[in-house]
Amino acid sequence: MPHPASENVRLGATFMCVAMFMAACVDVAVKALAGSYGTPQIVLLRILLSLPLVLTFCHLQGGLRSLLTPHWGWQTWRGLLAAGANFGFFYSLSELPLMTAVLLAYVSPVVIVLLARPLLGEHIGAHRWLGIAIAVAGVLAMLGPGAPAIDTDEPLSGPALGTLAVLGSALCWALLSISNRQLATRENPAVMLFYTMPVSCALAAVLTVGHWVPPAPGDWLWFGLAGCAGGAIHFSIVLAYRHAPAGAIAPLEYTNLIWAALAAYALFGEVPNATTVAGGAAIILGGYLALQARS
Repeated sequence: MPHPASENVRLGATFMCVAMFMAACVDVAVKALAGSYGTPQIVLLRILLSLPLVLTFCHLQGGLRSLLTPHWGWQTWRGLLAAGANFGFFYSLSELPLMTAVLLAYVSPVVIVLLARPLLGEHIGAHRWLGIAIAVAGVLAMLGPGAPAIDTDEPLSGPALGTLAVLGSALCWALLSISNRQLATRENPAVMLFYTMPVSCALAAVLTVGHWVPPAPGDWLWFGLAGCAGGAIHFSIVLAYRHAPAGAIAPLEYTNLIWAALAAYALFGEVPNATTVAGGAAIILGGYLALQARS
């Protein structure tokens, strides 16, 4: 008979894979909408449509009354970081191929390791530096001459601006992840999740004024997918880490790439070139080595 611990790890791994599938669904939905709607409108509707699931999560985790007493300074900071992560990544999907944006976003684990030293006092050993170096080489390869991300005569527009946006998004996400650890013993996870939304929602609402595009009936399916999958991600991740240790299931976050690659090819006809594949592989390997060295 399987040991109960192994059964828990399998269950945790299942929840993590579900979460990464949901994350890919959000990426695909936003990519499908990016050609017809502005980033603020996509951010706004994605948040509003995910709100029922997020509030349900808050109710299950500690009751809605827990939302009344957060650490306001921290939550404002986290809200700004979440806005940067959302707007940056969603905008990048309007300018870059899906796989290019997703692969560049995976530099965030390396940024977390780098920032953990000054912000958390964590030591960066030789294995971490090796992972960081490999990941940085991968980013430079994807940004090098001839790479689709910067092959433009206008370096601050189009794909080049999209590249800067996704790298900025990765930085914001890394800082947001570090703040999760800083608040881990002081704040309910559901409260931390909820307060990543108001700043993004308010900013998106302001920027949408005068630029609202009435969604086509069929596009509501994409908006609904982005909202529902976005809310479901957090349920799944919490359940994953509740049943299994982080070291056992964290590498499964990379299964997101499988779904994203299949969707990019099937829905958008994207076939990554050799530079994108090689650079992306280096980013993934570097991030994996850096994170493994932390455990």
